[in-house]
Amino acid sequence: MKTIGVIIGTEDEAVSKKYYNSNKSSLKVLEDYDIYSDYIPYDFAIFAEIKKQGEKKGVNVVPLFGNELTLKDCNKCDCIFSIFEGVYSFMNGGMDQYKKYMNILRKTNAKVFPSQKMQQFIIDKHKYMKYLGDKKYNIPPTKFIDLSRTTTKSILQFITKNKLNEIIIKPELGAFKSGFKIIKNPTEKKIDAQLERLRKQEYKRLLLQPFIPEFNKFGEIKTYWINGKNIYSYKQQWKDGEGVFKHQDKIDPDLLKECLVTGKKLLDDLFKDQEPLVQCRIDFACCMDNDKRCREFFINEIEICPTLGDHKYEANGDGWKILAKEVLNFCGV
Repeated sequence: MKTIGVIIGTEDEAVSKKYYNSNKSSLKVLEDYDIYSDYIPYDFAIFAEIKKQGEKKGVNVVPLFGNELTLKDCNKCDCIFSIFEGVYSFMNGGMDQYKKYMNILRKTNAKVFPSQKMQQFIIDKHKYMKYLGDKKYNIPPTKFIDLSRTTTKSILQFITKNKLNEIIIKPELGAFKSGFKIIKNPTEKKIDAQLERLRKQEYKRLLLQPFIPEFNKFGEIKTYWINGKNIYSYKQQWKDGEGVFKHQDKIDPDLLKECLVTGKKLLDDLFKDQEPLVQCRIDFACCMDNDKRCREFFINEIEICPTLGDHKYEANGDGWKILAKEVLNFCGV
């Protein structure tokens, strides 16, 4: 019997009561792992869906817990689908735990998807941002900072060259805005203070980009794909520190079409140059100060282990069922 491992343990994005009530029987298996109806993280729900569909096909589907991952457990599997990713290992245990996690994925005999190499490519934001630039995709001006080498002088030169009054700093291995910082009227003193703060948090590399005031005005267009096919999209904006989400029906149709055309082209490139992806989320942001609609957009981020909910704007959780089916397909079931 083929064994599929699903790496979980994010503790994020609880399923809705509506989803729970509609899927009680398949979710009951989670009680074996001390997960009950009061809080079921999305990755556990996806595992339960994969297990339900897998059992119908005679496949053994087992959980692998990211924070306790071992090479021995991985090698018991024929293939492994990763929802929990290296960023969580870093957040939960620092650089040592992150390196241990990635080494296990690299050494296991099981087929891992996304592969350790692909996960590294996305986690190392400077790699995929340079790739996007080389492929002539629209990205904002970006300074790649190596905290062990890059000088403050070169950072200030970048800021002066691009006439930036406000900047943002995004650390690699940062998630949920961890380490993210907006710096107004950047000076040598302000930059040095932020770089030192991030060094103490064990970050190694950063991206520095212009702060775009229109970013939240137009919001991010988040497009979700399974095996290269768009499943749904939605818009996210921020108000009082909280995310505000809108169904794709509320997105300018011409803008959404442009994003989807670009997203499809990018996935075709990634499938050819890197590897096929069972799932991917490509986020687009708008940057032109136009009161009616942005005239230009850029790719803001790529996620290959994205957080998925069961909200209305996320296809009411139907994406989990489609994803589970595709996971089995990737494992040759």
